[in-house]
Amino acid sequence: MKKIIYSAIITAFFVTACKKDPECTTSTSTLSAAYKITSVRYQMTPALAESDYFNLLFPDPCDRDNLYTFKENGSYTITDAGTICSPSGDDSGTWSLTGTTMTVDGDPVAIESFDCKTLVLVNTDTQVAGDKLKLILTKQ
Repeated sequence: MKKIIYSAIITAFFVTACKKDPECTTSTSTLSAAYKITSVRYQMTPALAESDYFNLLFPDPCDRDNLYTFKENGSYTITDAGTICSPSGDDSGTWSLTGTTMTVDGDPVAIESFDCKTLVLVNTDTQVAGDKLKLILTKQ
């Protein structure tokens, strides 16, 4: 009998101790943060596999560690962090959110997913009709 009670107490402890993470919604406030681009994937057609384009788009190591900071007021900054480029790659601009579309300096890009840590942006028709360029950004 003691084993059953002990098992019930242990089970109850683990069930109540496991807190469910709050649901992550895509909003201006949850997106507002500093990110690094950690992956770039390109898919020319749906029939072809995605290819790694990170080193192709960011051939210089000084561009691979930049911080992209989206602020709640609709502005963003790019900070040349870590290895500094010459000249510096610092920049700024504006961004907005409408549904699952993020518009950066007037260019819309679809939010494929966002889990409050990783933001996946997809731009289509970048080079040919039907292609996809996927940027994976990780919160810092």
